[in-house]
Amino acid sequence: MFVDRPVGIDLGTTNSEIALCHPSERRIHLYTDRFGRKTMPSAVAWDPKTQSLLVGHAARARRTRARTQGDAIVESIKRKMGQTVKTMVGPKALLPEEISAAILTELCARFREYLAADAEPEVEMRVTRATVTVPAYFDAPQVEATRRAAEASGLEVLSILQEPTAAAIHATWKHRLGDGTFLVYDLGGGTFDVSVVRCIGGEYQVLAIDGDNYLGGDDLDRRFAEHLRADLVKRGYTLDLDVRQSPDDAVRWSKLVHLAQEIKESLSTRDVVHVSKQDMFDDQGGESVAYEAEIGRAHYDAVVASLIDTTLVCCERALEKSQKMAGVGIAEIDHVLLVGGSTRVPRVVQRVTEALAAKSKNGKPLQDEVDTCVALGAAIHAAQLGGLRIGDVDKKTMVSFVSPLVGQGKHLRLGVRVEQAPEGTQGLAVREGEGTLAEAAVAIGQQVRLDVPLGEQEENPAVLALVGKDGGTLVELNFKLYRGDARPRASALSRPSVIAKDIALEVVRAGRRERRVLLAHGTGLPAKVKREFFTMDQSGRVVLRLLQDRLPIKTLVIEVPGDTKVGTRVDLELACDESMRMHARAEVAGQELWALVEAPSAARYEKVEAILALLDEAEQAGRALWGAYGQIYQRESERLITSIRELIAIDPDKCDALCQKLRLLVDEFRGGEQEEMTPPMHRFEQVLNSLRRIVYRATGSLVGMDRAAWEERIGRIVAEAERAYEASDGPSWRRIFNETQALVETAYQEELSSVRHDDPSYLARRFATVFAWTSRLELELEDFQPSAAEEVRPVQVAEKERLTAWLREKCAKPLAALDGNGDAAQTRRTLEQVASELERIQAALERIPSIGLVTDRGTR
Repeated sequence: MFVDRPVGIDLGTTNSEIALCHPSERRIHLYTDRFGRKTMPSAVAWDPKTQSLLVGHAARARRTRARTQGDAIVESIKRKMGQTVKTMVGPKALLPEEISAAILTELCARFREYLAADAEPEVEMRVTRATVTVPAYFDAPQVEATRRAAEASGLEVLSILQEPTAAAIHATWKHRLGDGTFLVYDLGGGTFDVSVVRCIGGEYQVLAIDGDNYLGGDDLDRRFAEHLRADLVKRGYTLDLDVRQSPDDAVRWSKLVHLAQEIKESLSTRDVVHVSKQDMFDDQGGESVAYEAEIGRAHYDAVVASLIDTTLVCCERALEKSQKMAGVGIAEIDHVLLVGGSTRVPRVVQRVTEALAAKSKNGKPLQDEVDTCVALGAAIHAAQLGGLRIGDVDKKTMVSFVSPLVGQGKHLRLGVRVEQAPEGTQGLAVREGEGTLAEAAVAIGQQVRLDVPLGEQEENPAVLALVGKDGGTLVELNFKLYRGDARPRASALSRPSVIAKDIALEVVRAGRRERRVLLAHGTGLPAKVKREFFTMDQSGRVVLRLLQDRLPIKTLVIEVPGDTKVGTRVDLELACDESMRMHARAEVAGQELWALVEAPSAARYEKVEAILALLDEAEQAGRALWGAYGQIYQRESERLITSIRELIAIDPDKCDALCQKLRLLVDEFRGGEQEEMTPPMHRFEQVLNSLRRIVYRATGSLVGMDRAAWEERIGRIVAEAERAYEASDGPSWRRIFNETQALVETAYQEELSSVRHDDPSYLARRFATVFAWTSRLELELEDFQPSAAEEVRPVQVAEKERLTAWLREKCAKPLAALDGNGDAAQTRRTLEQVASELERIQAALERIPSIGLVTDRGTR
């Protein structure tokens, strides 16, 4: 006989876990090895002796070996999921999903052994079905790669579940919580996710997500490892490392990271740790490196503080989204959940408590089983989806229980489906001893409901019998019914995830190709959209090119008669399910086409030359932009450029992720690499719409023109812009854009000067603008990443803290004191004083990355 209960798996960046919800629903079996360890390292290495892969602790044990030995360890492969780049594991070049499949195969094999140890000798414990979790911020390629990895390991994937949702499911189950709204703060080894999740009547809805696929405990370790490296350099060692180019440097860096990890873990339970390491490795000059020091928790916190503050910025963005969507801000959050091993860092708990939990309905965060709660929640959901299968291979029998086997009443409503049965099976019966508790006629694949009397014991053994036409027993399968309280479970996931990137269609407008967004970033899944378009030529084919952001993901080509009229309607339907799998259907002139849409893998920035070229392009783009438009770009690009330069030699993967963000920023403001006309059309339309809003707000003459003159002027701008765009006249296009931008700024200044400054409507608008400016600067200060260089970091951190205090004292407090009912003149003076302070703080913030740099302009 076999038993098949679906499992929940957390395929983590650093560690992975697997769990199974017991049919009694009183406990969850979590894999634990003979040493009591509940997690398995997500590590893979090559063993030259056996010519095979090592997975888990056996692989991680080789962490300190030189890469030149051919047995390099591969870790944090989750960060590369969805990419087509291959990683060498010994002689094998493997995709990230193939390495992940090896981890899952080993994890499932160990769990089978774990379950078999407690099972009856004649019972085979199967692990064949699973709910697998992914970070909330994974996009479509990453989700699909995770699914393929699970399937390659031999699993049937029941669902892909976002990690924060799984954590919320477990918290609801464990603490027997009713309806509520959770903010799930998930800081794992390699990724950070935050989700706002609402539970109503067992239905879970993801209201908002945010996060960073390249921020986690690994980054805390790398940050402190860089601090250790700089300290060793001060002590006279030669350690100018370049892990991208030198395998020996990569090994040195790996050992420093490992030491930083040990220090982090020790400081989670102690205020001070004494470090004494001898002969760690040889430096670049051949001298053996030793390190001895006492490190306090406060010192560690100061080094990693900015990374932790960055996670809070993500939380603020998620709360802003949930506020707009569902009116859920921090005050409406019932519970803040801490998830992930990195939430053991005391500084993390302190900052989350101060910034989030203290402002929620429950003043303290929930923090239990942070390493395993995602797998535990996935196991609960898997049990809900997959029930329990039992069967007998020899007798070709398999039966599924599709309802819980636990209840409190006199009877239990039992759902049973016979999936495979011996020939001649006509019915089934539930028996206890010699008596029959319930019976029903049944057919293969048919589900029946049985009212079964429930015994008074906690466990009530029973037999499920399949009977033939004459009433004789063909097969008997043992199982148990349980008396107890069925805990809360996820009855539905109506909005389990949201789209991470815009899905658009390339269209032709004014003779130029443009994007029309079909499913916008943040759209809840599952989602379906229908749009109408029209043919523009008689080429005999209709081409529909779908894009994810700016990358093509699918081209649908429909053959139509050559005499099809120009302007014939084209119907496009795009559907995206909970796992971000997309299907498209198009119809035109009676022709129809269906297609599966596969999202693209992002371009890789592996070579230093490509990264430097991107930085040059970003800086050139900034020089071509001016005014408020240029200021926005400069703020965003400067932060990314600074971080890329800090990481280029020590963290290639995270550097690659930041390069992709910078690429999108440049494309957004200046246009993509393939676009001839810059800035792009959508930016021109944004500036033009700003001008229209200012003009239509005006009650009289503005810049010497009345409403009619303005409408004529705007009409000329649109006509000139369309002519330049259609003719691909770059110089004329940029001139028109710059003139329009100048008109916006001039009109705005005149509008500002002509408004009565004690007008309540003006004061309300001014307050909203100044308040938003203050909030944005608060986020930018929290998001600012100080230099990794130990010599520069203290100065930048000190300046950041000074500006934060300045902002709080001179801006946030005066704004909070305005109640809207005070003297108008005093309110106006306060707002102008705050705005003046904000300008100075903004300028000082933009100068932080260049603190201490020299200039080539003297004072003579």
